[in-house]
Amino acid sequence: MEVLVINQRRVPVVFRRSLQARRLCLRMDGEGKLTLTAPWLADKKHVETFLNQHSRWIEKNWLKAEKQKALRQKPTYQNGDTFYYFGEPVTLVIRLSKKRRPAIKVRGDKMVVGVHESLANPAPTVRKMVELFYKKKAVETIHDRLQHWNEHYGFRYHKVTFRNQKTRWGSCSRAGNLNFNWRLIMAPIEIIDSVVVHELCHLKEMNHSRRFWALVEETVPDHKQRKKWLRKNQMLLTF
Repeated sequence: MEVLVINQRRVPVVFRRSLQARRLCLRMDGEGKLTLTAPWLADKKHVETFLNQHSRWIEKNWLKAEKQKALRQKPTYQNGDTFYYFGEPVTLVIRLSKKRRPAIKVRGDKMVVGVHESLANPAPTVRKMVELFYKKKAVETIHDRLQHWNEHYGFRYHKVTFRNQKTRWGSCSRAGNLNFNWRLIMAPIEIIDSVVVHELCHLKEMNHSRRFWALVEETVPDHKQRKKWLRKNQMLLTF
């Protein structure tokens, strides 16, 4: 990671080269981290000129992300914390129990975590339980949605993996392997479906050509609106 200085503001930048990229592309996540993707043979001078030309856009969106970060409270894994599950807010409720094995379940608008009463600081255990819960539900849900949407497409894919990535919600390799961010389970099901269909269509078209978008629009005609929602609300899908 590098740092770009604009008007004395230090903006984190991840610079990556791609054999598939045809042009320079900027993306900023909800944490204010900028990703610059460049064609494999792009020269340094061309990259610097591109960044200078887009400095106002970078500064504007970085300030916006910083403002959103300031408004968002980081979870403390104590009673009253708010998380999101399938796009709906749920309030954390910790219940002390005599049972040694911790447990977690969502009931309505509550995420109930049971921990042993002897724990002086239950927060680390609660955090682990919430993460494991999200991962398990993401695996179940995304495998189900893959099977559902692939009944339409009939594409062949191999391994499906799940990670907690900062800037990507999904990816597809040339070997036919799919990867998804397990934090997607915090988003509404239509957003999950949009990412699933997007990566499925990359099995046929490893690009963002007209043919690719035509495939996506067969099942998700409003993909632009869903992508806009994800960009606007990604700061809520944090852990």
